[in-house]
Amino acid sequence: MSAQQYLQQARKASAEQQKNLLLNAADAFIKEGDCNSSLKLLKPLQAALDEYEQQDRANLLKARCLANLGHWQLAQQNLQKVSQRLPLLPKRLALSAELAEQRGDMLTAASSLAELTTLQPDKETELQGKIWHLIQQTPETVLAPQRNTQGALAPWLQLARITRTASAEALVEQLHEWQVRHSLALPTDLQSLLQSGSIQPQRIAVILPLSGRLASQGEALKEGILAAYFADQKDSKPQMSFIDTVSLSEQAAADLSQQYDFVIGPLLKEDLDAILPKLPENLPVLALNRLDQPSKQTDRYFYALAPEDEAEQLAQLLNAKGYQAPLVVNADRAVFQRMATSFTKMWQSKGNPEPRQVSFTDNKSMRSAMEGLLDVGHSKQRIKQVEKLAKEEIHSFARNRRDIDAIVVFASAAQTELLNPIIESSISPFAELVPVYASSRSFSQELGGNSFRDLRHMTFLDMPWMLPGEDSQLKTLNKQLWPQRNDGQNRLFAMGHDAYNILPALLQMATVPQMTKQGLTGELRMDEFNQLRRSLPLGKVEQERVIRIAMD
Repeated sequence: MSAQQYLQQARKASAEQQKNLLLNAADAFIKEGDCNSSLKLLKPLQAALDEYEQQDRANLLKARCLANLGHWQLAQQNLQKVSQRLPLLPKRLALSAELAEQRGDMLTAASSLAELTTLQPDKETELQGKIWHLIQQTPETVLAPQRNTQGALAPWLQLARITRTASAEALVEQLHEWQVRHSLALPTDLQSLLQSGSIQPQRIAVILPLSGRLASQGEALKEGILAAYFADQKDSKPQMSFIDTVSLSEQAAADLSQQYDFVIGPLLKEDLDAILPKLPENLPVLALNRLDQPSKQTDRYFYALAPEDEAEQLAQLLNAKGYQAPLVVNADRAVFQRMATSFTKMWQSKGNPEPRQVSFTDNKSMRSAMEGLLDVGHSKQRIKQVEKLAKEEIHSFARNRRDIDAIVVFASAAQTELLNPIIESSISPFAELVPVYASSRSFSQELGGNSFRDLRHMTFLDMPWMLPGEDSQLKTLNKQLWPQRNDGQNRLFAMGHDAYNILPALLQMATVPQMTKQGLTGELRMDEFNQLRRSLPLGKVEQERVIRIAMD
């Protein structure tokens, strides 16, 4: 019946019947999309309810209405008043999942829906699809502590562990075992993965600049790929051919599928734009760069050491640490301007106001830029005014603005080496030291002792390969073979090494968004456009050395 029909019946009913009929009317108002009328009816009614079951139902209806109106916190408060009685439990669990998802607690939402499947087996297929969707959105740091959880959610936690940690070769077997053990259907995306398996190329073409001005970069990538190739313990390894980008004609690119079943490269963006359209669509490619306009394409994967990714990670890091007013300082070069822009966009996407930003063009303008940003100039003017008025000698310190809590630097290592002392000298001795954060471009392994002194207290992102704690046999061998290799070439070596090792997992990572693989260049995951994204650890310059900082 409609809400009005229930109200008409309630006017003629006895006092006890009236309460249930009014609750029915409140429920009907919700179904009719009129939550305001429902709440208006419930407000005086709740005070008259003396039966436990009726109070439960009223609180649930009120919580449902508040959620429909977007009052999430009030809805949660009312839902907590509802007991776990079986008649209302399905609706309670459904609303609990909805509220948890709204506040970003995907694991709690999945847990509520998993419990709901035990009460509504007829909706099992639909609910299981939602559970898996929520689990996929849950970070590994949240899932890991729940691995031993028992109950309805346990199979889905186990499935998440399999998809995120199993090797590409073992994945299919473990998915079959999961199906048999739990008598559950695999999610649709994993069913397709089960059918297609992993990428196991037999003949690989690697397209790199092996001559010309970028030959040293191409060689560093080639050596990294070969280092991973010779360390590969598989019985059957693919055949590999290295092709110079400079000598690759359009016809040769179009004919690659006749000789090879996978392509790594090219490296340069202009080569990527020129060569990728020429490659056959059925030939899988791991490009070592990205498109300006990303779009998801079957069998097309993209891997770049993009500086914009580091800027975005810094913004996420500072937001997670609770900083509220960072200052952004960048050199006036295109790459650093892009990084500053990426930082600002990510920072604002977290609901923060646009940060103050300043650029410098040369070493001379660094000090004026920093003093202007920190508002030191006004303090110096006041000091001069006092010195003119006072007859005695004045001992003074300029004061910087106090409403900043972090400084983010996007500049080269040489520029940062000059900039960091200027920042320190611009901070008043009466104020707390403002932390300085930077990207991997602000630190170089080639710096000397004086440089460490000038960069003290600076925290920066960099790939694990470049930080302490990665003193592996490969790193030792790399230093012995190429002692003169610079930072950029070392990073490309690590990129080549990861590019080869990641091949079998590409399809798997494209299917499972939260799956990560640890590499020399960082923790790798894949976004919705089949682009590999890196999460980098932190290093900090302290006591003339770099220490690695554990991530939260």
